[in-house]
Amino acid sequence: MPYDEGPLRDLLVDPDGVSFPPSGGIPTLSLCTSCYSSLKNKKMPPLSLANKNFLGPVPEELKDLTVIEEAMIARCRSKCWIVQLKEENQDLALATTQRGVKGHIIIYPQQPSKLSQILPPPIEDIVSPVCALFIGALLRLLNGCANMQNPWL
Repeated sequence: MPYDEGPLRDLLVDPDGVSFPPSGGIPTLSLCTSCYSSLKNKKMPPLSLANKNFLGPVPEELKDLTVIEEAMIARCRSKCWIVQLKEENQDLALATTQRGVKGHIIIYPQQPSKLSQILPPPIEDIVSPVCALFIGALLRLLNGCANMQNPWL
């Protein structure tokens, strides 16, 4: 829980969306239009932390894991990741500068107790669903990757 005391005790809200007045008093919550609309209609916002979207704090040892490393220790397996890489700095023309990531993940329910007995999963289960598709009007090849049949561009 982000808050253990005070007026927000036992509420699952992102601390970044809370403003506390300097003199004390009642804090102010910043809400997106979707959450505000849901709460106004006395419904749970679908993307709220309180709607089972709060996983707790990430341990320091796990904060810098790659996507593949996360998949190795995950308690549920994703069937498909749809990820778009987007250049944050449009002035750079290097193919290796893509940093922004957004996308969708499809995850099927698992039984964590049985799944934890087979961690880490076989490497085939992790790398077989990994596929990169380059889409766009201009194809930029990485240095030395002229063979388009190479799956590891």
